[in-house]
Amino acid sequence: MSPSIDILSADMQIAAARFLRWMPGSMLVNGDELVIEGWALGLWDMPSRVLVNGLDAVDVTWRVPSPDVLAKFGAVPNAEASRFSARFRMPPGQMLFPGGFARVNVTGAFGEHRLSYRTAWYLADPALEPGAPAPARIARVIGAPDVNAFRLGGATIVKRFEQLLLERFGRPMSSFESILDWGCGAGRLTRYLTMLAPEVTGADIDADNIQACRQILQKGRFVHVGLRPPCSLPADAFDLVLGVSVLTHLDREMESEWLAELNRLTRPGALLLLSVQGLAQMALYDAPTSQKIDMHQRGFVDQGINSQLKDVVADQEYYRNILHSPDYIMTHWSRFFDVLDIIEGMAGNQDLVILRRH
Repeated sequence: MSPSIDILSADMQIAAARFLRWMPGSMLVNGDELVIEGWALGLWDMPSRVLVNGLDAVDVTWRVPSPDVLAKFGAVPNAEASRFSARFRMPPGQMLFPGGFARVNVTGAFGEHRLSYRTAWYLADPALEPGAPAPARIARVIGAPDVNAFRLGGATIVKRFEQLLLERFGRPMSSFESILDWGCGAGRLTRYLTMLAPEVTGADIDADNIQACRQILQKGRFVHVGLRPPCSLPADAFDLVLGVSVLTHLDREMESEWLAELNRLTRPGALLLLSVQGLAQMALYDAPTSQKIDMHQRGFVDQGINSQLKDVVADQEYYRNILHSPDYIMTHWSRFFDVLDIIEGMAGNQDLVILRRH
């Protein structure tokens, strides 16, 4: 193996250590206790604190042998013992779910700061959770019928986005008049958006999931859209659009058509938060470095058919696996919107593109 390939592999692994930092395996509520297990990586600042709502968990076991993590992140120091477990009991008189959510983070010695929301994971109060979709519907969204991962991922993405909007634009989620959850699937984000914002619309090509969302999530509005735009939604309808792992599945022609449609659907000055695969996710998925090289050389890479929606979409070649390079996004997507930033690893484990309507 040549040195250049070694460097590229290390770059992918380091992206996970820098931008993901840690991943929970599970978070379990047991009365007034929260039990957490997962893995945490560090480069210069090694993980040393587990925080829940900013308070330290005192019962923490570090450096649990982690051969599975080492296999993915062998270039990162201490990956071989990166797993941990923690038990947190909320002090008397304080709530585990203030505002409906618990915030969990793994940090270095100095703790959290104003950007720490980007690596925090959020757990919604089980008492406020709407009913869960059927396992098959969840699997079409996250690739596995895991209701706990579905809820944890949805709550985390929504709360990170909420904090991003406050940090970058000084706007709470509730300040947006009309939010579109584009590609809502089984309502992974919509179920939490409706806790934070007055008007939320979910749209998806999966008619079965849309019908299920209408039954389970009474506070949202849900619209089935066709594979190609235009859709039935009116022009200038939305001032915020969220699209997690949607453009990661559209070929180049469909991408352009749907970006143009999102331009039609949004008001001038509207914000869009759309996710793409980045280096951190590629490292998690054990992607070969040849994919990274191909992505940067070509900008847009269609890896072929994704079968997750094969039972609900008539066109079996429509749903794809797509990679984008940052330069491609900055140049091509700017035909439709102002591309303000790309934040690595913040949309679950995907990169987040921040756009603004001209």
